Amino acid sequence: MLSDLIFRLRSLFRRSSVENELDDELRFHLEQQVEKHIRSGLTRNDALRQTRLEFGGLGHVKEDCRESCGITFLETTARDIRYALRQLSRTPAFTVTVLLTLALGIGANAAIFTLVNAVLLEKLPVADPASLVR
Repeated sequence: MLSDLIFRLRSLFRRSSVENELDDELRFHLEQQVEKHIRSGLTRNDALRQTRLEFGGLGHVKEDCRESCGITFLETTARDIRYALRQLSRTPAFTVTVLLTLALGIGANAAIFTLVNAVLLEKLPVADPASLVR
């Protein structure tokens, strides 16, 4: 559990070294598979072709490896947040409008929930609420 967390954090902050390790590992597996096909009697070119057909595209395999680590979501979210902040910093008037709209919406929701909670969800502060008449 702890080693998995350490690996994920390392993948986020030391991306280049993790990518190099992934490239080395995939290259090793490809070479091992090629050697296996050569031992079974194929020529080197046929073994390379057969291995590429079995593995698929390296880009696709790398993406599958990244997704299995579980950091793709965090990387995508961080990239989206950086893009949003860049866009908002370019248009200050729009940024102020967005922030005011968010503040108004959050405030209105909080006020409405407080009212609904006090009137409909909380028990009435009387001894016998069933005896009350509307």
